[in-house]
Parts: sequence; C-alpha cells; structure tokens
Amino acid sequence: MYIKYTMSGHIIDMVNRIKQNKIQKRKKFKGDNRSVLLSENIIEPTEYTFPKISKSKLETIKSDIKKAARKNRIHSLYLLVFSIVLTALIVFTFLKLYR
Repeated sequence: MYIKYTMSGHIIDMVNRIKQNKIQKRKKFKGDNRSVLLSENIIEPTEYTFPKISKSKLETIKSDIKKAARKNRIHSLYLLVFSIVLTALIVFTFLKLYR
C-alpha cells in the first residue's frame, strides 16, 4: 500500500535550507574574524547611562529586594492555603448536600 505524504510549508522551507547549506560555493565565515569576537578591549556605547552605586548602597538595595521577594512568597503561600481550604470546604458541603 502506497501512502503519499504531503509536506506543509514549514517542512518544505526546512528542506530547502538543508539543501542550501550543502552548497559549498558560499562561505559561511569570512576569514579569521574570531580575534575580534574574543578581544576584551571593545567597549560599545549604550544609550543608557548607568549610575555608579557604592557597595553599601548596593547591599541595602539587595536586602530590600530580598525582603520584598520573601513578603511576596509568603503572601502567595497564604493565598494557596486559603484557596485549598476553600475548595475543600466547597467539595465537602457539596458532598453533604448531595446525599
């Protein structure tokens, strides 16, 4: 029994890409450009100016973030416990009234 397979568009695109990658005429890398990638002296300018912060100020910011994260974690835990208890109560009352 012969089964005819049909390929959708993205499969045909992948097959065409594989065919194109097999062509040896095209160079994938132009010479030895790796030295530019590995050099540490290149500093690209950014559009942002980041403020300089002292270590003590940085530590206080980190501790504030940790406190806020802990507070959010505890709040989420309370909400989870409340929802589990509420769901159990609803199921229990449904089973009691169903009989």
